[in-house]
Amino acid sequence: MDHRSARRLAPAMLAVVLAGAFAQAAGRGWPMRQEGGLLVIETPHYVFHTDHEPKVAQLVASHQETLFRELYQRLGRTKPVAQIQRMQCRFFTTEAAYKKAMGERAEGSQGLYTEAVIGAYGPPDSLEKLLGVFRHEGTHQFVSQFIGNTCPVWLNEGLAVYYQHSTFKDGRLTVGQVPKYRVRVLKKSLEDGDLLPLQRLFAMSYNEWNAAVRAGSPQARVQYTQAWSVVHFLSEADRGRYRTPMAQYMYYLARNREPEDAWRKTFGADLTGLQKRYHAYITSLQPTTEMTCRERMAILGKWIFRQYHRKKDAFRTIETFRDAAAAGKLGYWTITEAGGEAPYQIREPEALRDLFRCPDDDRPGDVCSYELVIGEKDQLPIVRCRHHAGYVLETVYEKDPENPKKTVLRVISKPVLPGEGKGGATK
Repeated sequence: MDHRSARRLAPAMLAVVLAGAFAQAAGRGWPMRQEGGLLVIETPHYVFHTDHEPKVAQLVASHQETLFRELYQRLGRTKPVAQIQRMQCRFFTTEAAYKKAMGERAEGSQGLYTEAVIGAYGPPDSLEKLLGVFRHEGTHQFVSQFIGNTCPVWLNEGLAVYYQHSTFKDGRLTVGQVPKYRVRVLKKSLEDGDLLPLQRLFAMSYNEWNAAVRAGSPQARVQYTQAWSVVHFLSEADRGRYRTPMAQYMYYLARNREPEDAWRKTFGADLTGLQKRYHAYITSLQPTTEMTCRERMAILGKWIFRQYHRKKDAFRTIETFRDAAAAGKLGYWTITEAGGEAPYQIREPEALRDLFRCPDDDRPGDVCSYELVIGEKDQLPIVRCRHHAGYVLETVYEKDPENPKKTVLRVISKPVLPGEGKGGATK
């Protein structure tokens, strides 16, 4: 698609054009070329430079165009379409290459947005984390272009985390996801009195925010979680009750109104009622999934590692694996989650069903999401998931480089072309 033509399209029409462009890319891929030792991909709204292989580059490019489409549908009316500019992205396989490209400000980070460029790094076997970084930093990039310098820090960071936690599937993003660890941090902070009053959060400057982050203060984690929760509240609470005024608020910000004035003009000056509803929302908030796909596969992999050579009959198929777990034949242990340790009770039918289900598998019923791939001779079986757009997840068992007698379980991702990673049949 000619990028110049996109500048004349209304938001609804642009969404249609982007959907067509994404479908076209899914069939043939975005145009690529080599330049200065890096692979370059140009899409309607981005230019990517990377040392990743073409499959990874194509995945990130299509993912980012999907993010742009979602952000444009929600935020694009803040500025005229004519102001859209193609944005620059650079991502690498190693931290060293990332730091060399992005400079001193890259220190201690996996990704950042600065001076109209997104930079990030991540190995091919951890693609979902790299995509999350791109959703976070890509939102900052979009906000910079469509809202501008008047965007307060809580909104900028809250939007970035809100989209970071979205899921990417079938060429679309599903927003509004609620990670379990965010709920835990949020509710504990409310109980301990660590949450900022909304008036104080809204008045926080970028310097104050960044000072807490640079200092490694525990408050920094609370800041990000609270900013995310306010954006989630305004986007999702009461069936989207606040979406329209929130869009109006951002419209005023994009037209250089001061944040306090924009808020007052949209929501009013009194925050008392909103503060009470926000706290009630926190109290009732529930995670959308108990554990991520990667965490579930890691637990299944531990079961295999501990029991396979003693109970091979339990691992003929993924179904026999689940039946053995349900019967209590594979033992118990304690797993570590963010915020502490918790026993995983496999006798609970719902917990057991969820353990064998990928959160991105939208098929109804209790069918297992994963494949069990049996290796040769004494090789441990592999657990595989094909329910993620652009990559598959697999368990691997490797020797610990620091202790060759120790085996380490990892869950890795492998890039696939669009369409290759779909399905869910078990073996």
